[in-house]
Amino acid sequence: MTKVVLLGPVPPWRSGIADQTVRLARAMARLGEPPLVLTFSRMYPRALYPGASDRGDGAFPEDLEVLPLLDGFDPLSFRRAAEVAAARGARLVASAFWTSVFAPHLALFLSSHRAEAPDAVRLLLCHNLADHEAGAPRRALARLALRRADVLAVQNAGDLETARREVPEARAVLVPHPSEPAELVPKGEARARLDLPADAPVFLFSGLLRPYKGWDVLLEAFARVRRELPAAVLLLAGEPWGEAKLLGERPAPPGVRLFLTFLPAAERGLLFDACDAVVCPYRHATGSGIAADAVAHGRPVIGSNVPGLAVVVEEGVSGLLVPPGDAGVLSAAMLRFVREGLGARLAAGAVALGARFTPEGHARRILSLGGIGR
Repeated sequence: MTKVVLLGPVPPWRSGIADQTVRLARAMARLGEPPLVLTFSRMYPRALYPGASDRGDGAFPEDLEVLPLLDGFDPLSFRRAAEVAAARGARLVASAFWTSVFAPHLALFLSSHRAEAPDAVRLLLCHNLADHEAGAPRRALARLALRRADVLAVQNAGDLETARREVPEARAVLVPHPSEPAELVPKGEARARLDLPADAPVFLFSGLLRPYKGWDVLLEAFARVRRELPAAVLLLAGEPWGEAKLLGERPAPPGVRLFLTFLPAAERGLLFDACDAVVCPYRHATGSGIAADAVAHGRPVIGSNVPGLAVVVEEGVSGLLVPPGDAGVLSAAMLRFVREGLGARLAAGAVALGARFTPEGHARRILSLGGIGR
């Protein structure tokens, strides 16, 4: 008998969603409530995934009980997964939700599981309430799943208000993104390994290069920074989607180091350790695993004042927040960060913030929503 079932991608599936799902599963296990993880055997149909590949090499985590029962090509596989979850007697079933692509699949899972186990709690871990850049049809599709959950765990106050207004059938609660402790490499060593100058200001952008993340705004802002600080370096790291693929077809802008591929956790971590600040110039965001990783590495965030960052970044304490989409204001914040020597103070704030958003605290909150407490 298993008290908790988690649904969602885990490595070697490639995404921040997969990273967070496996971290939550391991935190629950450390608390004495090891979950059964139901994950994908196949995920995105190729036509719906613009990246190079949604899966990397390697096997599923061996320290967890993982069953790859979910098939993104076959919604009926989710009904079969519901039968497994019910047969295991789970009191809490928590499913990652981030895209309307799988909303019909999850709607079938939730309805089937309710019929099989009416007393269990069905919770959606809402990384987004709808897809980034989604229109009305995709938002309506997302609500197919959202309205069949008992609890919606959202990551920022804006989504909390939206969920309570648009999905009154479910109980909506705020559960911010956790910050996973990281194995740190001293900054000097990290820079030496990456062949970066020891004393230059180094900024990092990490994550998928998608339009909503504002990588184009950052490049414009950094060009302004370089005119004032010619030694400054920008690390632009992540798999390019759409127009961002053109970055690999021409020389990098002055001062910009390109890492245009999906990077495993250890390689991403080295970039965080080498930089002075992480820049998140998002046009909009409901949550940010990158900001949480920055905090875990003791790095402040210079980012947009959007709900998904404002819940993690404290203005003037662990980072600087600026209006989204404005390259001039972003460049001014980056210049201020260097000229006023804010790095040490904001880094200390980031470290303190990370201590508040622990994986165990996050797991306890999710477990408590299913009536499972320790």
